[in-house]
Amino acid sequence: MDKHFDIQPPSRRRRGPKIYRVPIDVPYIPIGEVEPVRRPSFKIPFAASLAVFLLVIGFFGFNLARFKEKAEQTGPVVYNNFKAGAAALFNFDLPGAKNSFQKASDDIAALNSQTPLKTVPAILDNLFKLSQNAVSLSADLDDLKKNGLALMINKKGAFLIQKFQKIKDSISVIDQLAGKLRGQAARFGYQADEEFSGLDGKLGGAKEFLGSFIGWLEAPKKQRLLVLFQNPSEIRPAGGFIGSYAIATLFQGNLLEIETRDIYDPDGQLDLKLIPPQQLQSVTAKWGARDANWFFDFPMSARKVIELLEASKIYSERGVRFAGALAVNVEVIRDLVEITGPFDLPEYGLSITGENFLREVQREVEAGKDKVRGDPKKIIKTLAPMIFGKIAQLSEEQKNQLLEKMAKRFSRKDLLVYFKDPIIQKYAKELGAIGEVYELPKGFAGEYLAVVDTSVAGGKSDARIDQKISFRSVLDVDGSASSKVIIERAHSGAPTDEWWYRATNRNFVQLYTTPGSILKKVGGSTKRKVEPTVDYAKRSDYAVDRDLALFESSDLPFGKSLFANWLYVKAGEKGRLTLDYTRDKVINLNSGGAYRFVFDKQSGVGGSLEVTLVAPEGFRWKESGAGEFSYSSQDLPSRVILDLNLEAIPR
Repeated sequence: MDKHFDIQPPSRRRRGPKIYRVPIDVPYIPIGEVEPVRRPSFKIPFAASLAVFLLVIGFFGFNLARFKEKAEQTGPVVYNNFKAGAAALFNFDLPGAKNSFQKASDDIAALNSQTPLKTVPAILDNLFKLSQNAVSLSADLDDLKKNGLALMINKKGAFLIQKFQKIKDSISVIDQLAGKLRGQAARFGYQADEEFSGLDGKLGGAKEFLGSFIGWLEAPKKQRLLVLFQNPSEIRPAGGFIGSYAIATLFQGNLLEIETRDIYDPDGQLDLKLIPPQQLQSVTAKWGARDANWFFDFPMSARKVIELLEASKIYSERGVRFAGALAVNVEVIRDLVEITGPFDLPEYGLSITGENFLREVQREVEAGKDKVRGDPKKIIKTLAPMIFGKIAQLSEEQKNQLLEKMAKRFSRKDLLVYFKDPIIQKYAKELGAIGEVYELPKGFAGEYLAVVDTSVAGGKSDARIDQKISFRSVLDVDGSASSKVIIERAHSGAPTDEWWYRATNRNFVQLYTTPGSILKKVGGSTKRKVEPTVDYAKRSDYAVDRDLALFESSDLPFGKSLFANWLYVKAGEKGRLTLDYTRDKVINLNSGGAYRFVFDKQSGVGGSLEVTLVAPEGFRWKESGAGEFSYSSQDLPSRVILDLNLEAIPR
């Protein structure tokens, strides 16, 4: 008989678990400025993202310098310094960025002193001011990187907000200068190219975000953010199973505490009885926060997790609300432990490292002494505040390593964010940090694909699964296409592994494709009949969740065609699921032959992707110069976009 611990509803209610708080004795590096009176925090990843605006500004400054022969000679040097400064910001090398922007500023100052350029002094003066603002912005970001977390934890949020406001002011000045430079250039017959057409919108968006985020930090109330620990060893559509979570409580930019809990604490005090998703009805009677990340679209999953947590008596009786959520996969924790160094847990006889983190924690949760005592996630509650505390005490080199690794995790969907505030959420979306399903533009020509795995009663076997996805599409001259997707899953669980790793991998596979796709053939699927544990038709005390009902009844969930099947793979074996489908009007050869392929990666799922696109007879792909175009990757980003063009083969 299979063992299903994580997805069973809590057997009893538990109140008042121990609250674990982050130590507040954190080194603070004096910055040498007087702290303001007001007390309002800052999240470094958002500030660092402002580099994109500086890159655009750098291009703009370079183009404006091309009015005189001397400027044409110096222009490339100025451009390269702007570009180097932006690249340094992207790599979180803020001192390097400041140095590069300062060099650009010095070159512009030298140009301004040249007699041949006396006819255009206003342009160079504004360009000089722009470069100086870039230098100042780099310095402010450097201060934040060095001291941001220490300021937050040491209750110096007012100073932090002041620095954040200064960044907003710098963006406003840059926006004004860019407008002036554009007008001055036009008077000399120069028109900015397409690279700068969206500059006004980007700068305006940055100011809008900064204003909203500063207001959120300054609000005279506690702001609570959820940190959802998703375990991809038991994969779910939005990431991994949410076994534990933390709550970071802030007040006017100051971190007050971090509380870590088992997800079954609030689920055990959720009086609301919701019918679970159809595929879970054989293993759990009611839906809870633990299973609410059921939607491939992370914003939708995050909203549902927050909704169910807020409905639990643990929070509803105190009127607790959450401002947003940060989803963290195990790879992020591994990175953190590798940077901070090992954590000694004498009570468990363990030294936790990046290499053994998942294995040892999983063993304690599934079969440790704490499980017998009824608190299986205690080791996570013990580790979480220790990790957060060490992060606040990182050296300069470690901070750089952390920022680089976190940037990569965002780009791989191992870190996802959601904010209730629409302006902050919009900006996070522009950064590619929210894990939303790709929205097909009007008149989309091409193919969309997403393969979404869901473990149902498969133990933690996803930790032993290697997945390979192959997509092949053959286009016809009438614009239609015949496509084939092959999903191969190899289960490397060995007899020496713990039972949760060698359990049969029971995977519910959802294949999202372009609207209008017609399924022709399925091969290799496992037949499974879900037998609900409760006859919901006879139980008036169970309610239907509106969002779940709309999703399950939709003909086009997330605006996509959906094909769903089961695929079981036993330990030591391989499974292969194939789906053949067709679609009309994939491409219009009479309007340029533009084609786009989009693949949305699932958070927490690794493996490889191979794409083969076959051009219609008589055509070839411009990008490959042949009738076939191929793409493959062993380390997938959060989204793959291939923009291609077809051309007729000369006769």
